[in-house]
Amino acid sequence: MAETVQYMTDTFAPENEEESDNEYHILIRAQTKTPITTEADKQFTPAEIKDAINGMNKKKAPGVDGIMSDILQRAFNLLPKSTTAMYSGCLRTAFFPRHGRELK
Repeated sequence: MAETVQYMTDTFAPENEEESDNEYHILIRAQTKTPITTEADKQFTPAEIKDAINGMNKKKAPGVDGIMSDILQRAFNLLPKSTTAMYSGCLRTAFFPRHGRELK
């Protein structure tokens, strides 16, 4: 299980080194200095994440990331706060990994 969590972290949490930023990343980093918030903005709750994961079709093949729903369930059961924080972080920063990203 630790290998799976490490794989998820390596795959979905990119390196964050300013020295390697290109023009696009410099722009994005500058935009993130000013928070964009509205009254409707909310963090995900663990219950919402759990419901979403439990609602996944367990008989379906994994997507391009290769992660099956039972692995997501196990990761959530072991690390509910971290899993919720990861998804909330994606939402808050508007960072959603692209499909077809080369896996390590």
